Amino acid sequence: MLYALLFLVVGIIIGWNWQQPPWARELQERVVGTVRSFTNKTKENR
Repeated sequence: MLYALLFLVVGIIIGWNWQQPPWARELQERVVGTVRSFTNKTKENR
């Protein structure tokens, strides 16, 4: 368990300091857009 947390922390530090490649930015925008559309639909239905 501690080993997994160590790798998680190292990955967060590395990912925080390096730039995202263009394909990763596009994928992130798609995922965030999809999640936002779902949350907006649920808010409208209330």
